[in-house]
Amino acid sequence: MEKYHIKLTESEAGTLAKIDLRDSHRNHDEGHAAYKANAQPILALLQSLSDRSAVPQERLNYWNDPRYHQGRIKASRKGLFERNGCKGAEIYTHPHFLPHFRYFLFGAELPDAVITAFEEKVGNPQWVSSSDIVPIGKFARDLTRQYRLEKTDAPEEFFKLCLDMGLSLMTAESVMRSVKQIR
Repeated sequence: MEKYHIKLTESEAGTLAKIDLRDSHRNHDEGHAAYKANAQPILALLQSLSDRSAVPQERLNYWNDPRYHQGRIKASRKGLFERNGCKGAEIYTHPHFLPHFRYFLFGAELPDAVITAFEEKVGNPQWVSSSDIVPIGKFARDLTRQYRLEKTDAPEEFFKLCLDMGLSLMTAESVMRSVKQIR
């Protein structure tokens, strides 16, 4: 849903066109070539987005704030890269950064119909109270089943969508936990 896409300048759109955003490739050589070709355009696009403060704050929090990462290891997503030996620009050119990069640019990776249905269920995010959290989480779980979303990816994608919609971190975490309950 383009509603959550960052509006790119003409120059940024041209730079983005040079980037291979795929997670996987047919073979190692193709993947390595994409990694090498992506380095300069990714850094250039990130610099341009940073210069004009185009990445929404909730997405920066998702990347930089340890509270937004519900893993076994308490570190931010960026901190996990640093913990594994990546520093500076290496973080942003690493192939495992691509899913985060796509989130920066496009928001949650969910079908448009799922996003629309979820937004309708939530209504005005400012009016969501603690009594709304459980029904919203159940609805997200139902959407995951109905649209046969990947059970491993859906919790995180709903978490991202909640953040983009302006729901609180507590609500986003609750929705994510609810979706994780699918067996």
